[in-house]
Amino acid sequence: MFAVIHLAQFPLQAALRHEPELWIRAVALVDPARTTPIVSDATLPAREAGIIEGLTPTQALARCGTVLVRHRVPAQESAANAAVLQCAYGFSPHVETTAPGLTTLDLRGLSRLSGGEPSRLLAWAGDLRTALAGQGLRASIGLAATPTVARHAARWSDGLQL
Repeated sequence: MFAVIHLAQFPLQAALRHEPELWIRAVALVDPARTTPIVSDATLPAREAGIIEGLTPTQALARCGTVLVRHRVPAQESAANAAVLQCAYGFSPHVETTAPGLTTLDLRGLSRLSGGEPSRLLAWAGDLRTALAGQGLRASIGLAATPTVARHAARWSDGLQL
């Protein structure tokens, strides 16, 4: 059995991790490392105001005068990834960062999950999700017999998926 932690909008989550109140405001994430900085992600209120990926910060401001522009910072993403790994290792000794915002856990041999009962698995995943929320991260968790199916379950669910 495998679990996959999916952090949608990972760079944006890393940028807003310590400012959760900004999720209800229009925020555009810009990658300053590009030769022409462009919006790489945005919160839901920003999207509703017409801010999409590919706009320049000036264009984003023209669409929504109250948009907050935040820069993508690799150090914040590294810290967020470290927080995910710290939480994940508390739930399984077999953890792999699969991609930015994706972490795979091998659940074989975990005594807490012996028997594979769905209620036990979902409770375990709920505890993991709560631990991640304590780190300021919004995670979806998928559980399945293979890592690929668990990844799909995590990516397309809005919380926990077995």
